[in-house]
Amino acid sequence: MTDSSLVADLLTLSREIHADPELAYEERRAVERIAALLERRGHRVERGVGGLETAFRARVGPAGPSVALLAEYDALAEIGHACGHNLIAISNVGAFLVAAAQSERLEIGVELIGTPAEERGGGKLDLLDAGAFASTIAALSSHPSSDPHWAIGTTSLGVVALRVTYRGVAAHAAASPEKGRNALNAVIRLFTGVDGWRQHLPDDARVHGIITDGGGPAYNVVPVHAQALFGLRSKDVGVLTEMIVTFGDIARGAALQTATEVVIDDEMRLYAPTTPHPVLTELLAEELAARGVEMTTGDLVAASTDFGNVSQAVPAEYVSFPVGEAKVPGHSNAFRDAAVTDYAHRQALIAVDVLASAALRLATEASLRARLSE
Repeated sequence: MTDSSLVADLLTLSREIHADPELAYEERRAVERIAALLERRGHRVERGVGGLETAFRARVGPAGPSVALLAEYDALAEIGHACGHNLIAISNVGAFLVAAAQSERLEIGVELIGTPAEERGGGKLDLLDAGAFASTIAALSSHPSSDPHWAIGTTSLGVVALRVTYRGVAAHAAASPEKGRNALNAVIRLFTGVDGWRQHLPDDARVHGIITDGGGPAYNVVPVHAQALFGLRSKDVGVLTEMIVTFGDIARGAALQTATEVVIDDEMRLYAPTTPHPVLTELLAEELAARGVEMTTGDLVAASTDFGNVSQAVPAEYVSFPVGEAKVPGHSNAFRDAAVTDYAHRQALIAVDVLASAALRLATEASLRARLSE
């Protein structure tokens, strides 16, 4: 990037969002900071897109079809921006502003859509339901990576989250344990059942959970209530559907063993597997190669994102860039710290140029757009 004032603004924005993490659907200060930058540079910001308080849109070019750049800015509980959404924010905001500087060339629109709640809740699902992508002919975005290399054409796992609640019967754990029914024992058996099940799952499937209610409050009371939250993942929605059925059987089996009652609730709607569009993968590969960036293609990332749902609805692709020269574990304090380093910012600024150039080509080359529907 040659616009030093824009670089300075983007780095300030990244550091401010990083230092002030906000959770899903509560990213008010992040949105205000992004909107302020866009408005200072002459763009109108539409707030509350799709009925979501912390979703927004800015647009340049003619009305009608558009290329969408998707920004994220929510954080993780307790560990802040340990997924680097401050970098997703600036790379897409920056790409929009770079593309907007050539708005007179555009044959279709270029939009920046602010998408809240990627970490929990699925803001992009809400926006899809509200028709926010009705005019989108292609969606582009970015994501910082744990791995020390650039990647495109990446697929991810689909995921659902299930909350399992057991209810038993309270009793004195020493004086009359025979009168109790231990809900915590049911949760323990659920975890044991899942551990036995894992050996029969495909290599790319994942099941992982936490105990959200341990059954307290006292060791001498038989726990009447206990609860766990599980994520189930697979790259194949059909396999994931079968996993949900089996998981339910295991959960009910734990209830039968302990004579407790069980309720299984959906905690989060399906985040669909990401399906990158081959034409967009080729486009991003060309842009990265033109900048001398080496990349991998076709990786499977054993994580999940609501960008996957967008990719099932419209042609979509994202570029993955490193935050460090060595592998950094995702969703960790180490990743949080790496996401605001000079190294990570240099990569994010390259992503700005790559995404801006790709968006401009899509918005100015009719032959390229035609290939999206081939």
